[in-house]
Amino acid sequence: MPTMTALETGNPHLGDSARTSFVRGPGRHYAALDGLRGVAILSVMFYHFTGGYKGTNPALRLWSFFADAGWMGVDLFFVLSGFLITGILYDTAQAEHKVTNFYARRALRIFPLFYAVLFALILCTPVLHFHWRTEHLFYFFYLSNVAVLFTPNFEPPSHWINLGHLWSLAVEEQFYMLWPFIVWRVRKRTTLLWIILSVLIATPLLRALLLAGGMNSVTMSRLLFTRADSLLFGGGVALLVRGPLANHIPAQRILLISASLLALLLLLAHGPEATSPWLCTIGYTAIAASSASLIYLAQQGSNWASNLFDRPFLQFFGRYSYGLYIFHGLYFVYLRHLATTFGYKFGSGILAQLFVFAFGFLISIALALLSYRFLEAPVLRLKQRFT
Repeated sequence: MPTMTALETGNPHLGDSARTSFVRGPGRHYAALDGLRGVAILSVMFYHFTGGYKGTNPALRLWSFFADAGWMGVDLFFVLSGFLITGILYDTAQAEHKVTNFYARRALRIFPLFYAVLFALILCTPVLHFHWRTEHLFYFFYLSNVAVLFTPNFEPPSHWINLGHLWSLAVEEQFYMLWPFIVWRVRKRTTLLWIILSVLIATPLLRALLLAGGMNSVTMSRLLFTRADSLLFGGGVALLVRGPLANHIPAQRILLISASLLALLLLLAHGPEATSPWLCTIGYTAIAASSASLIYLAQQGSNWASNLFDRPFLQFFGRYSYGLYIFHGLYFVYLRHLATTFGYKFGSGILAQLFVFAFGFLISIALALLSYRFLEAPVLRLKQRFT
């Protein structure tokens, strides 16, 4: 990645193509990483649309058990983001206009859809009767993840429009504000790896201390410094593949160990409950290690992981994952309420779930495609000016 033009990559929430210039040549597009991003967004959407079922239907309870683990897709997003962004930063550390180019390109990718949605909601206020308050400015400054620290009763402007999912975008934006300057200042790959290792050790300990001190597990899970290991696991892989051991990392062994640890933690937590102390301490680390291993294997190519994720279906969802993530999160709470209502009306939980699931996915896909075609793509052409 000698220049930003060789790399059309970035935040995996954002649907950019996963392009890398290491191992197999500059500008190479690793479709398997798009597919892996597709797995992440599908996991989150299944979780939001079909998870949390508490009825008696055994088929739905079984499905919901697996869908409830879909929150881990956000962790996969974090690791992907750390991997791709760290690669960009490291490879452009000597560039003359690295700061301007990096932040201009990030802004062109992130801001248009994000702020278009927020301002559209403001314009809809007279019709939908939203109740905006001063503390809602946290959303506009990518601080919604820390808002509860200052406003304990922080809630969205309506019970039927959800903005809670924007916390993950806030974490990544805060990551962009700090990590680039560390990479550009240090520059030395081995020193950066030691920094990352220190963070990987310290972060689960910090989570455990905060939980022991009485911090709410949800609040704890949404802070940059308590999720730094997920982002930097990806960053560590990005640096390792640029070194002499690029093709000799025991990723399959790490995947087996971390996945086994995660399975044990899920057993101890009696299911994929994200607020379990087991999962929101060492569990996040196990998820990150598993995700980092999958990313390494996927970008290496010519192995089972690359073949598994190099699928047009997954790549489609990965390509539009940013729009899918923002849009589906706005109304999934309302759709889940409808599923309950329809379940009583139709006398069938399965029919109600299928209806809401199909409607939720179709409207999300339609909005993401329209957004990309008429808003995001035209703005993205301006990125050529910052290379």
